[in-house]
Amino acid sequence: MKKLYVLFIVCFFSLGIKAQCPQFYDGMGVPSSAPYWVSCSGGAYTLNVSSPTVLITYSIDWGDGSPVTAGGPQPANTPIVHNYTATIDTFLVTITTNTGVVCVLTGTVIMEEPVNASIQIPIGGVTTACAPATLQFMNSSTDVSPTTTFIWDFGDGSPPLTFNYLNAGQIVSHTYLQGTVNCQTAVTLSAQNYCSFGSPTLASFNPIQIYDIDDAAITPDAILKCFPDNTFTLTNTTARNCLAQGNVAQRYEYWNFGDYWGLGYDSIINWTLWPPTFPHTLTYPGIGSYTSMLVDSSFCGLDTAFVTVSIVAPPTAGIIAPVDSGCVGVVFNFNNTSTPGYSYSWNFGDTPGFVTLPFGPATYTYAVAGTYTVSVVAFCAWRRICLPRYSNGCCYCFS
Repeated sequence: MKKLYVLFIVCFFSLGIKAQCPQFYDGMGVPSSAPYWVSCSGGAYTLNVSSPTVLITYSIDWGDGSPVTAGGPQPANTPIVHNYTATIDTFLVTITTNTGVVCVLTGTVIMEEPVNASIQIPIGGVTTACAPATLQFMNSSTDVSPTTTFIWDFGDGSPPLTFNYLNAGQIVSHTYLQGTVNCQTAVTLSAQNYCSFGSPTLASFNPIQIYDIDDAAITPDAILKCFPDNTFTLTNTTARNCLAQGNVAQRYEYWNFGDYWGLGYDSIINWTLWPPTFPHTLTYPGIGSYTSMLVDSSFCGLDTAFVTVSIVAPPTAGIIAPVDSGCVGVVFNFNNTSTPGYSYSWNFGDTPGFVTLPFGPATYTYAVAGTYTVSVVAFCAWRRICLPRYSNGCCYCFS
């Protein structure tokens, strides 16, 4: 009876062993079924492989081409030692054990140093260009290992690019598009491996100068005038792109004022260096619309601006009062018979004087008895006021 009891216990214990494979301590001393051992010294590394479980037999392929180590039994928590020569590499360690059941476990030995990010410009490369432009950058990082991850950020809002360790020593190209860089930016390379411990190193190359064409612009002294005011002054107000950031190349301007004077050809001022630029005063023949063109030439190319000015007939001002007398507190109605399409100011003969009202009838209520003179004044659309000039009610527009 006693022997049967002992046999039962032994069988139970044996079944318990067969139910699981042993774990091995990782580099942090934690039992694991897939341990990692990391050496960040850059030198030789001594690996101690041990398990909290008794190993009946074992064999270890160290992954570095050295002979397989085999033995057993191996007591729990007793290291099996292997020496790796100094290198930057990753090795897969295959452990085959027998604890009543045959198990195969794979661990990883990582031998490296913290990676150091670095960027260089390839021979013949440039850092100043006009968009769109393709620039090249070299990944010159050091201490790169197979666990290294690189992230490139080109500083123009485009999505970052991620590469593995094979990017080291490679040239990366990136195209900068128009409108993506405000004259200057920086390229950033982030690099990390296991020995970075979550703190990547950063390399930055700056400034990367991406220029664009100028923003050509013409500013007239007015867009609209009332005849006989038919003289306009046009000024080159082009914004020189990235001037403060080094885009100081000489600019040139070209003007074409059109053929509005019966000459049979356009009035042109050929390419002229600017700055300085000088205003151009033009007197047009009469009522109508007139278009001028300016072409600006810069380091990055040409940009063209147009402006159209107009001369219109002066408005006439007119007013009708259907009822011209009444009691205090009565609402008086006035009809504006002026030329439509302008702005209008009314003066009802008392305070506050002239007030601007939209085109159409106007109403007013007087609080004090008396005699009042009601006036309406037509304004040109660009807010040049028209005052009575002729007995027939025509207005003259002036600044």
